[in-house]
Amino acid sequence: MLKRIIRFAALAGASFLGLYMLSLSSCTFVPFDAERDVTRALSGEGTYAAEFATRLAAGRDGDAGFVPLLSGRDALGARLRMIEAAERSIDLQTFLIKPDAAGTLVWLELYEAAERGVRIRLLFDDVFTTARDNQIATLDAHPNVEIRVFNPLSRNSTTAMNFVLDFARVNRRMHNKAMVVDGSLAIIGGRNIADEYYQIGTDHEFADFDMLVTGPVTSEVSDAFDLYWNDRWSVPLEHLATADAAPLEDVATRFRNQSETELFSIYSGAISSTFLQSVADGSVPAHEGAGRIVVDHPDKLRSRPGHGPAAVAQAFYDTLEAARDDILIMTPYFVPQQAIADLLMTQAEQGVRVRIVTNSLASTNHAYVHGGYSGYRSRLLSAGVEFLEVRADAPALVTGHSTPLTMHTKLAVIDGRTIFTGSTNVDPRSFRLNTEIAMVIQSPSIGQNILSRIDALAPDYAFEVRQGQDGDLLWYYTGDAGPETFNAEPGARFLDRVLSRVTGWLPVEGQL
Repeated sequence: MLKRIIRFAALAGASFLGLYMLSLSSCTFVPFDAERDVTRALSGEGTYAAEFATRLAAGRDGDAGFVPLLSGRDALGARLRMIEAAERSIDLQTFLIKPDAAGTLVWLELYEAAERGVRIRLLFDDVFTTARDNQIATLDAHPNVEIRVFNPLSRNSTTAMNFVLDFARVNRRMHNKAMVVDGSLAIIGGRNIADEYYQIGTDHEFADFDMLVTGPVTSEVSDAFDLYWNDRWSVPLEHLATADAAPLEDVATRFRNQSETELFSIYSGAISSTFLQSVADGSVPAHEGAGRIVVDHPDKLRSRPGHGPAAVAQAFYDTLEAARDDILIMTPYFVPQQAIADLLMTQAEQGVRVRIVTNSLASTNHAYVHGGYSGYRSRLLSAGVEFLEVRADAPALVTGHSTPLTMHTKLAVIDGRTIFTGSTNVDPRSFRLNTEIAMVIQSPSIGQNILSRIDALAPDYAFEVRQGQDGDLLWYYTGDAGPETFNAEPGARFLDRVLSRVTGWLPVEGQL
């Protein structure tokens, strides 16, 4: 009798375990095998975009034309203008989408392009996208639009449970950002589809950077998009959510008929940008240069961290290693790890001027990442590396605006002529965990323009960090508002100081 009870208990336990494992499997199910068509970028030959791209590049055969998009309004206006000009195709890849003013404007413009017969392919990452599936699906419902979600979370459980039950996959994200219109005009940079990237009424002003590109390099951007679009981890949104396009049609009609609304005012300000008009009429010429695209393969996300293909990280290292005179790195999060730190110290010790522009603890939007950065700061300073940290209250001091400043720019300038820009931060998450896209440009005019701009703005917008005689850090401010010196992280909140300090103690650098 006892043996029967034990056998029954064992069978019951095995059945319970099987049911439990089955329930976990269903909680993390993602339809990666969903049916989808393989599609490729379309040629833009004969389109307005192709003609404009030729004009912008001033007919320089074999070279590209580059237009830096520095202000948020210009960056939004460039995207809206490109969508409005599209005749054949729009390919848009982004890390996140928010259902705010910027998101609404992009959605409305894409909808109207689809109504004109333009083919639209939109690929987005899932984790930090706050727009709901049914909101995004209103656009996907249009017959000329297809939207895919890269490495989506399971819709059978919450975001938190996805991380608990399937952390190894869910923790690996597509951070790429790119847009191509009619195969002829492209934008590469750090901006996502959300208000803060375009200086639209948020509690933080993000200083970011994009590059408008024409010429042969745009086909490389299209190839990079196709690589992800046709990857097995790109799941058609229709297998996750559906919606009716009618609400978007109603919103589009109301938007065009209500010119007094705040949304229309934001649209008008972006689309009528003086800078963009100057680019369009040729009074502000595009920079000349040659560029190439570097993109991580999606297989990076399916490999152990640090063991998969890491084309962008390697290209960044190689670009820095080639420096002979000057390195300027601008990054919102600077956790260089040993390889980059050693390289920068070696370059500085050999006479190369190395400058890092990053966020101060008060200006960063991720205080815990600052904990990883601070562990490298003193060592690099001792080797001769220079640090500029963005001052959060600089807008109040310089322009009288009280919105705190956060730098989101991802950019490096080497020897005043090589520019490395795109979606990548200088941290383990970009180099080891996520996928990224970057562009390496050879253009002395862009390089010198960026360097002169940084030299002019740095005194007003950043602290210079130095080591005192006792080795302690000092923050010097020399802006027009008056010189100041601080002996601790200036302007930082107590909780941010604690979070940064605790993170610096913990063995979590690989996740930063």
